[in-house]
Amino acid sequence: MSIRAYRVVEIVYGEEPSFNVSHEHELTDFLESEALFSDSLGSNGSGMFDIPVTVLRKAIRKAKELNLSAETVELLRKDIESTKVNKDEAVTYCCF
Repeated sequence: MSIRAYRVVEIVYGEEPSFNVSHEHELTDFLESEALFSDSLGSNGSGMFDIPVTVLRKAIRKAKELNLSAETVELLRKDIESTKVNKDEAVTYCCF
């Protein structure tokens, strides 16, 4: 069975970044331990990955422990809310 590569026509990003992979170390360490997203990133830290909604909810519950700002918590909540429209179980992030 062959695997075909398709050209991407359009990727639409959210209005603002949900979090900063380079600076929010507690959050990214937590997400890595729960969802192993760094395997999806290239050597320069860019790429796309999915984080399950269950993991994002857990991160929000641990906001104080993860040193999340109120702004990051609100953005993660919006990300979770956006999945309800498409009945998705994960949020796709693109880092660059």
